[in-house]
Amino acid sequence: MNIFKMIFFKNRKLRTEILITFSVLLFVFVSCEILYSSDANKKIVLQFEKEYYSDKISSMIANWLNSYFSQVELIASVLSKNKLFEQDTPINGFADFEELFKVALRKTQFALTFQLTLNDGSMLQVRNVKRQTSFQKNLSHPLPAYATYAVRKMERSEEETGMSESWEYMNSDFSPIIKENLQAAQYDPRERQWYVNTVINKKSLWSEPYIFKTSEEIGITISNPIFVDDKVHGVISIDFSLIDFGDLLSKVKTTANSCVRLINDKNEIVASTIDNEKIKPAKGSKVATNKLLKVTDINDEILQTATKNLIGANETHVTYEISDGRTFIASKRRLHSVPFSILIISPQSDFTDEFNRLQTNMFLLSLFVFLFSSVIILMFSHRISKPISQLCKSAIAIGKMDLKNCPEPPKSRIFEVKELSSAVELMRTGISAFSKYTPKGIVHELLKTGGDASIGGMTKEVTMFFSDIEKFSTVSEKLPAEYLISHLSEYFDELTKIIAQHNGIIDKYIGDSIMAIWGAPNPDEDQVINACEAALDCQQMLKQLKEKWVSLGKPPLPTRIGLHSGSAIVGNVGSNDRMNFTAIGNAVDIASSLEGINKIYGTWILASEAVERKARDKILFRVVDKIAVNGSNSGITIFEPLCSLQNANDMYYAMLELCSKSKEAFELYQNKNFEDALKLYTEISKTFPEKANSINVLVKHCEEFLAHPPKNWDGINRLW
Repeated sequence: MNIFKMIFFKNRKLRTEILITFSVLLFVFVSCEILYSSDANKKIVLQFEKEYYSDKISSMIANWLNSYFSQVELIASVLSKNKLFEQDTPINGFADFEELFKVALRKTQFALTFQLTLNDGSMLQVRNVKRQTSFQKNLSHPLPAYATYAVRKMERSEEETGMSESWEYMNSDFSPIIKENLQAAQYDPRERQWYVNTVINKKSLWSEPYIFKTSEEIGITISNPIFVDDKVHGVISIDFSLIDFGDLLSKVKTTANSCVRLINDKNEIVASTIDNEKIKPAKGSKVATNKLLKVTDINDEILQTATKNLIGANETHVTYEISDGRTFIASKRRLHSVPFSILIISPQSDFTDEFNRLQTNMFLLSLFVFLFSSVIILMFSHRISKPISQLCKSAIAIGKMDLKNCPEPPKSRIFEVKELSSAVELMRTGISAFSKYTPKGIVHELLKTGGDASIGGMTKEVTMFFSDIEKFSTVSEKLPAEYLISHLSEYFDELTKIIAQHNGIIDKYIGDSIMAIWGAPNPDEDQVINACEAALDCQQMLKQLKEKWVSLGKPPLPTRIGLHSGSAIVGNVGSNDRMNFTAIGNAVDIASSLEGINKIYGTWILASEAVERKARDKILFRVVDKIAVNGSNSGITIFEPLCSLQNANDMYYAMLELCSKSKEAFELYQNKNFEDALKLYTEISKTFPEKANSINVLVKHCEEFLAHPPKNWDGINRLW
């Protein structure tokens, strides 16, 4: 019900109103079409996924790997059944088998080593040393630079006193490079587990992964027994590095984002197409780099969920969803040739993307029909709604007093729109003129509240700002009226901008003076800080204008400023026909008095102790004196704002020293220690000559009080 109300009863734009009715009808039609086709496509995708993935891809990959490993088994079987073993005479130094192994090593892509081990411990081994990067550290001499292959032999001596071992290194075409003879054999191959198992079982076997003794790489061995007179005469073996199994899997053709793993019966990852799961080559003697990862060791939700459903539930195919909403398909098949299973995991999106594209195209086609049908309605609605929308923007801008960005009145042939445009333009012109006589904040408040201006006021905490140009009457006497007005307008324009930037409201211009308010009509939590920063920025601007004016032959306009914060009556004052928004009260009088007192102390900005107390965390103040104003007997301490802490310059530490010493001297002065106060004020006057005029007032008081000690003195300088 709430949605129904929002769609049909909520205020909407005219163009939206026209479009909604048409859109709802077309939306219902398009939605029904998309939902029907989506359901049909989903069924097709699921059927395709089951038939294609489960029955074709996984079985095709398993068959391909089985075929490869079966070829390896066949090579081992053929070598073990060679007729050379049936000869009456023993093999002459393995010479015949050495040639067979060399040919087989070239033909078998991933084989590292072909080995013949006889039951008397003698051995022939032909290996590819280029693909075993760490084995040479176990030799007595470094690997020759151009060695590609090595032939290793272990043979019993004629006296049968022991087993000798030799290494012969060869280049890529098996041409000899160097031969090395060792005093004794390095190990007995008959102790290897694969040899023992083959002799016991008397059949071809694939070993569990283990560390090769010579190269310290992890790999597996296929071994086949050699029978002579129905007895095991020895074993033919072929070594493979598990590092190469990863390269073998990379040749598997799957979907674009599939990952393929070989897993043994211990749920260890033998090979993987994922880089961080691949076995890395051993470096130095750190065999730990060859450790197999277990499936449970990998923090991968995709893999963990797949193995839980496949291995734990003994399934061969599963479709599942992970926590982020993605769906995956996993398949596990046992290989016949080796004791491994192949695990394939593919995102379902690899199968559904094409159908999703079809669905997207259908949606885009429907959207195109919708947009094409909407063009005519848009053209019609635009003709009516555009000028009305522009008038709304104009009215909103006028309400916010953003008259500079108020759009131009729209041009339209519709009579009612033309009349409304004329009325809005008249309103903009009138308010623009009105805001030049009344603070924009007041006009904005009246427009926002919709109320009428009336006589009345309320007490508010405000901060008052008074400024006055020094010796302006002298300047005005020397300049023609038109020249003076132009010069004064530039002065007022710059100071008014600064006050407005700091959230101040210009109450009125009084001749060459400015009266500004902070905290009314709108509240301002930072009114005191804003007023102080505005006063400092005004003085900084006047320094820049002075340089400009002097270069143009214009007189500078040095300005004194007074600041005070306190309670004042703020509101509309005057008659029912003509009124003025202003502030009245003691706070206004004190600020005005402080502006004039600048003349006595030779300062340009003076602030009351109320201002200093509220702004001391943001503004650096120098204590000046304690005075009585407006005929009052009570005194207030007055301060000179020096700089904003936020915009402190290179003179900050000097001004900080000035403030510290001024405070110390003033406390001595207030405690009637006039002698020490005089010394410190004199020192300050010499150190900071630009402040000498204001300090000299207190210097004279100290000298006078030392000569004629005051009676019943309360520390207040009464200026009246």
